[in-house]
Amino acid sequence: MPITRSAFQRYRLIDEVISRHPRKFSKQRLFELLREHCGIRSISSLEKDIQRLREDHDAPIAYDKRSNGYYYTDPQFRLLRLMLTPDDMEALDYAREVLAATQGAPVVAELTNALQKVRQSLDIVREVRPEDGNALGPGRKVVYVEEKILGGNRQYVPVLIRAVNQNRQVSFHYHKHDGSVTETVTAAERTRRLHPILLREVADSWYVIGYDEASGREKTYALDRMSDLEILDEPCAVPDAVLAYVSEFFEHIYGITDTTDPVENIVLSFTPLFGRYVKAKPIHQTQVVLRDDETECVVKLRLAPNRDLMMHLRSYGEHLKVVQPESLVKAMKESLRAMLERY
Repeated sequence: MPITRSAFQRYRLIDEVISRHPRKFSKQRLFELLREHCGIRSISSLEKDIQRLREDHDAPIAYDKRSNGYYYTDPQFRLLRLMLTPDDMEALDYAREVLAATQGAPVVAELTNALQKVRQSLDIVREVRPEDGNALGPGRKVVYVEEKILGGNRQYVPVLIRAVNQNRQVSFHYHKHDGSVTETVTAAERTRRLHPILLREVADSWYVIGYDEASGREKTYALDRMSDLEILDEPCAVPDAVLAYVSEFFEHIYGITDTTDPVENIVLSFTPLFGRYVKAKPIHQTQVVLRDDETECVVKLRLAPNRDLMMHLRSYGEHLKVVQPESLVKAMKESLRAMLERY
């Protein structure tokens, strides 16, 4: 039986959760995740999905009463291995070539990056979880990876891309982390309207940046705090100045937080050891190495300093010295003093 898009999203989430061995999710917790991310309305729907996975895809799903959670009796099982064949990958490569001819380099670069991730995942699964076990013995793990909690409402990404491509406004409800939305606020007051301009992914979470007509400026919204997203019939009408600012600004910003600081040259000095890390994995696409010897590694970034950049720079600790601009040097000193005062 062909898998619908909505069913595939549910199956993928169930597979992702159950495969997090040895952690086990209860039926109630798994239902809550599917309700939040996929919109299912009853535990019976979850039970039907699990049964279909068992019958149609031979998923070895069992329930541990002692730990009150689902798990795979075969830790090697992954649904992705069944759903992507060499023919599938060839079809994706063909789609990439078509996009190259019709949509240009930026779209192709995004698809190429996604295909590389899929291939790497499949190669890793084949190597570290061979069908016949490995020489190290049954159950022996050879790769440990950090468990990531992906940002919610990722299903809104294609909807927002469609809105941008069709030049149409969107409406949605938004809930801030500060709890400013309460039960006493009406639905109409919670509804936001936006002229979407672009989407941005940061640390596995998605954001949409657009023009807010009420305030007359650009605004950024996190998809995991949105609900009831709808594409409206009204066309977007973004002022040229706002469109130019957003398009240029996000080429020179680290993360997602806005800032009033201008784009400028940021010079950083790293210890030789950490300099090798920074060269292997650049902080930003604007990074340029100015100096690299036995005493230090100096790099230059072309960015507008913001909170996200500050948080990242603090993570290097004593292995980093901010050289310029002076305003960022001062901000780092004040931040480090405030940090020490908490101890």
